[in-house]
Amino acid sequence: MSTFTPTGLVCAEHLSFGFEAAKPLLTGLSFDIPASGVTLIQGGESRGKSTLLRLLAGLLRPSCGSLRMHGLDLHEPALAASIYAHDPRLPDWSNLSPRLYFAQMARHYPGFDDAVVTDMLDHLELAEHADKDMYMLSTGSKRKVSWVAALACGADLLLMDEPFAALDLASIRKLHQLLSNWHLTQRSAWVLADYQAPGTVPLSALIDLGN
Repeated sequence: MSTFTPTGLVCAEHLSFGFEAAKPLLTGLSFDIPASGVTLIQGGESRGKSTLLRLLAGLLRPSCGSLRMHGLDLHEPALAASIYAHDPRLPDWSNLSPRLYFAQMARHYPGFDDAVVTDMLDHLELAEHADKDMYMLSTGSKRKVSWVAALACGADLLLMDEPFAALDLASIRKLHQLLSNWHLTQRSAWVLADYQAPGTVPLSALIDLGN
């Protein structure tokens, strides 16, 4: 029998999860997420991509198996500022402006970099929307806000679900280029859940959940 030896930033061993005990969605997964670069969670509809992201964010607990980061269970409070995960479809930030949201983030993440926010607001053409309430923004603009927060927060693990959905082609190209260069200058690990690979962005790892 083969032995799985964890070596990455995040290590999953024999991970399983199901919302119903009789119908497991994820079964027996073992994988490493490298400490830098881009890891893709790929799979077809209803294969568990978003669920696996929620497990990695510590929002769900595995039915069995383990998920550890820096040697700690992902639910440990000590890891809260080491993980960024946000779904722009959630309503909890609707009455915040991007600027207030970033200020909130800065209080949570000790490594938050305001200079990155300033640069990326311009780069992604968001500056004119920075003081509007989030509910006034398009889905694509909200997703850009989430990208800016991820880039600025300084967390070790950055989780994004369908990260390019609703974005214009120019923004997608800019983000693909940024991700392509990320591993050369940064030590954070991106985990993207999507149906296909992000263009020509080099992947550090692939978690394929099948079609």
